[in-house]
Amino acid sequence: MRAMAVQPLSRAGFGPARRAPRTPALALFCALMVGVPAHAQSFLGTGPAERLTVPPTGDALRKQSPAPAQAPARTPTSSAPPTPTAQGRPSAPDSADGGRRPQIQATIAPARRLPAGTRGFRLSGEEDVLQYPVYLTEGQARGAARLRVSYLSAISVAPEGSELTGLVNGTKVGWTRIQAPGAVKVVEFAIPDGVLKAGYNAVTLTASQRHRVDCAIEATYELWTQIDPSRSGLVIAPAADLDLKSLAALEPDESGALPMGVLLNEKPTLPRLERMIGAVQALAVVSRLARPAVSFGPPLSGRSGVNLLVGTAAEIRGTDGVEDLGPITGPRLALLPPRGNRAPTLVVTGLGPDDVRAATAQLAAAGDAGGSGPGTALAPLIRGYEVQGGERLELQRLGVTSREFNGRLLRTRIELRFPPDFVPADYGKAMLHLAGGYAAGLDSSAQIVVDINGRNAASVPLPYARGEVFDDQAIPLPLSLWRPGLNSVEISAQLPNAADKVCDTLSPAARQPRFLFLDRTRLEIPSLARAVRSPDLAAVKAGAVPFTAPGPRPRLVLPVADRETADAAATLAARLAIAAKRVIDFELVPDAGGTESSAKLVVAPARALNPVTIQEVGLDPEEIRRIWGGRAETVATPGQFGPEGVLTLDRLRRNLPMRCALPPAAVPVSVAAAPPAASTAAPAAAPPAPRSTPRPAAPETDEELVARWDQTMSGAAFVPSVLREGWTRLANGALRLRSGVTGLIEAPTADVPVNPRASLIIAEDSGGTRLGETTVLVTAPNPSMLKASVSCLVDPLVWTRLVGRAAFLDASDGTLTTVQPDRVALIETRSWSLANFRLVSAAWLSLNPGYYVGMTLFMALCLGLATTGLVRQLGRRNS
Repeated sequence: MRAMAVQPLSRAGFGPARRAPRTPALALFCALMVGVPAHAQSFLGTGPAERLTVPPTGDALRKQSPAPAQAPARTPTSSAPPTPTAQGRPSAPDSADGGRRPQIQATIAPARRLPAGTRGFRLSGEEDVLQYPVYLTEGQARGAARLRVSYLSAISVAPEGSELTGLVNGTKVGWTRIQAPGAVKVVEFAIPDGVLKAGYNAVTLTASQRHRVDCAIEATYELWTQIDPSRSGLVIAPAADLDLKSLAALEPDESGALPMGVLLNEKPTLPRLERMIGAVQALAVVSRLARPAVSFGPPLSGRSGVNLLVGTAAEIRGTDGVEDLGPITGPRLALLPPRGNRAPTLVVTGLGPDDVRAATAQLAAAGDAGGSGPGTALAPLIRGYEVQGGERLELQRLGVTSREFNGRLLRTRIELRFPPDFVPADYGKAMLHLAGGYAAGLDSSAQIVVDINGRNAASVPLPYARGEVFDDQAIPLPLSLWRPGLNSVEISAQLPNAADKVCDTLSPAARQPRFLFLDRTRLEIPSLARAVRSPDLAAVKAGAVPFTAPGPRPRLVLPVADRETADAAATLAARLAIAAKRVIDFELVPDAGGTESSAKLVVAPARALNPVTIQEVGLDPEEIRRIWGGRAETVATPGQFGPEGVLTLDRLRRNLPMRCALPPAAVPVSVAAAPPAASTAAPAAAPPAPRSTPRPAAPETDEELVARWDQTMSGAAFVPSVLREGWTRLANGALRLRSGVTGLIEAPTADVPVNPRASLIIAEDSGGTRLGETTVLVTAPNPSMLKASVSCLVDPLVWTRLVGRAAFLDASDGTLTTVQPDRVALIETRSWSLANFRLVSAAWLSLNPGYYVGMTLFMALCLGLATTGLVRQLGRRNS
């Protein structure tokens, strides 16, 4: 079925409009520019962001204005499409026409948006596939539905040979020519009755793209179609029958993230804030969306996200809607329906703190994984197929299908999730056994290339001019290129032939298949060494390893408890819970000090950090102060699209995550200077400096407490200043002593150089031989930039690139710079076994080649000495 297309607001040269006579059109255009105020430009090109001009053919999106009584309206079949003006409205009729054309406009109805995934929203190359699991309730699955796709394409994509196809649960619901190089185009496909199921549904978008004028393999990298996540999805009614078992049906926002609004009616204490963060983690785990977005404060509005009310019965008393719960006698979970424009509210409560924790545990165990066959199969694959080692996987199990390909570059991508305690090193190889074939007449440069995480792993030539069919083409892939967590494997077949030099895209030869890829291609994973590399942020993002290890409770350190810092900490904790697949029992503390040994996650602006904490993770406090000095004095304010992010044509073309956009404006912050040192004499006539007096407190009203926490609250409010200073001196002395002793044994480790463009730093300290001693630091110049940068960090496209001992994030575009450790330690995570000990030993030796060479020479020396001693006792000595 062909799609109903909502025509984009076209630029000159791209629109389908009929050219009108110049003189009347020019006069009318001038009159409009004088009499009509200019509208703000939107990402659609120009005009209001929520209205589009559509052609006079289509379906329910078209709303025709009544025709004037004195002139009969033209029928859609006999009239040409109206010409869009700069304001997005149809142009005036020709002067020769006495009648008036109908103004055909439509307001784009909201859609159930697609969730953010590890593959993003871009279809690239000559053939590509995007898949999204979408959870629906029973009521949503029964109603009428359409699949809406809003997209922008590269100008090099040839419309006559390129198609975009939509499938739902394996059923093709429509297709359209790809032709949107100048502005975003919206198409909709009607979904037949019975295709959608309650539970998970597989929404698939496939693109077949061909270049306009260039047939070289390099030109295939210019082909792309970018899906606009803010307007794409399933056009269905909101979930009126949402319950605790169907929390996965909560709708994501424009960026594909799940907004969680934690309601406040008073300034929370640290114990209550700790329980709130635990409930946020439980909701993130059960909702199964890879991108949380947490905010403390007033309730969320609209159909996206959910409000979260956490506290004892006494703490939540008086909140709107709580009276409907009735008496609370124990752990209680309840879902309050939306009220007006307010999002649904999930209540986690009980008589006391223990009841709230029990209700949180019940929330983490809730949920239902049912749905259609394709949907239930896709839901676990969207985060990568989990492997443990020693497996043999056919690519059919990973969603790959057999196909013939007639293009020049075939790319097949699979995603595997390795254990968080996997040791990547050269102690083994994964074997890829390809099954397929290639046609005759390929160029001698034709080959198969395998990339792992963007790095070339192997290449195999396709040498026979007559073609070949193979069933077991073995390709070794070294384990050193894999990493803990998500791994992307791309199998590329480069298939040039002599016809590409002529580049006749319309000839019959251009449609002949060149390659056959069979889904019985398999991947054999060897046994894996199981230990944690320390320091390595890959283990943190893959399974939150330091915070899930047996031992004391991990600590979440918040030196300052302002609202934006708490938003960042809760969002980061939720993302770690998703990686660990369970709620992490964080102990919320205001200071990183203490004698107890436990893993620590420190989240704070740079100015609130103890210099010792910064030095522990290998950073230089003075360098951070110098680089971030100016940025720490500013506060970022929300941009045009608010905290959800920014979406423009330029950002769509560059394929930037929507939430990776720092707010554009900056407001100076009044920072209180330190009081001057005491002096014996002071000018008598000098009045007290305003900066030396405390800032007046804000009015203590409920509205102020909900809107903004006390930003002056810091660790000093909880720890006496004398103890704090004493701990700082003691920790500095211990750090200097440890550095001195370590320097006698091994070469000192240099400080990590800080990227000046970074808006956020995440770094890990080596915990030695124990995971419980690990410290992970997340910091930014100020609280507002910390919240915006963490929102970008948890995007799946950014999060999966997190490796090394430190990473620097530029949240304006999602650029992540990583620093590898000079040396790593391997920490055991499971009970001792000879097989794992052998693998870990081999991995350690491959990571330390100097020790390997030294041990080899030592063993050779021992063998030589033993041989010499043995030979001396044999035979007769010559006199």
